[in-house]
Amino acid sequence: MAYNLENFSDYISRENEVLTATLFAGGDVAKFARYMSGVKGSTEVPHFSGGATIQSGSCATPSGGSTGELVTLTVKNFTVYEEFCQDDLQNKFPNTVLAPGSNNAETPKEWEEALVDTKLSSIAEQLDELYWQGDTAGGVNNLFDGFLKQIDASSDVIDGNTAGITVATGINKSNVISIVEDVRSAAPAKVKRKKEFSILVGDDVFDLYIQALKDANLYHYTPEHDEGVLRIGGSGAMLKRQIGLDGTNRIVASVGENFIVGSDLENESEVADMWYDKTSDKTYLRVKAKSGVTIQNAGEIVEFTLV
Repeated sequence: MAYNLENFSDYISRENEVLTATLFAGGDVAKFARYMSGVKGSTEVPHFSGGATIQSGSCATPSGGSTGELVTLTVKNFTVYEEFCQDDLQNKFPNTVLAPGSNNAETPKEWEEALVDTKLSSIAEQLDELYWQGDTAGGVNNLFDGFLKQIDASSDVIDGNTAGITVATGINKSNVISIVEDVRSAAPAKVKRKKEFSILVGDDVFDLYIQALKDANLYHYTPEHDEGVLRIGGSGAMLKRQIGLDGTNRIVASVGENFIVGSDLENESEVADMWYDKTSDKTYLRVKAKSGVTIQNAGEIVEFTLV
């Protein structure tokens, strides 16, 4: 008795064109970050700074320049490996779908597809949390150092507690609007003028912000949002919720090019595999890849932490 794995294989193959984006560049982080594929171990990512120098007159002496810097993006191996016992299904489907004694090859393809989608969705959510909260020093998110740890390690990041942002021991409906506005104001002018400028918060802070708008009766602002993206009234900034920041009471603001997510995948068919093993009489799902993150232009990033 076994699953009809032809449907599993066909479904995975059919969907693999979007699986890479779903797992590694998808989720909340995809709403702002830059994604790089084909990173097998570590790679150096260049970026430049330095403005032009305008001089008066003609035949001027060359002046000015640009500074080229490198940040290192390192990806780490991870594996999701699960098994499923076919016989467990015998009592899970009504007789009209899978009659007693039937071969499990008759398992509905909708269930098979739902299983794959559920597992991949869970992986994507966990990766989103890793991107922000990863810490190789310990804890459950110890695969690689995430954005928050890298931000905290940089002396160039704009510290919200010294940049005139509202000092707070907690975020609530009475102060969330002012804190978000202060974070926006603390960003360098050249950053917050960019169309991609984003203020990133957890789901909890995002919900508080929406509630505060409603309570304030600010009907000239639009509290409705598009899948966790809300334009902040009176500015071009976008408030974006991040599941990886949920429960952290951290707020981060910058443009997406300063947050880089990497994976080793070049061929989407490498993402997931599913097969039936006759020896164990079980079906296995395996997702095996590499992932990691880095930040660049730390001086363009604003971070807020409770005191």
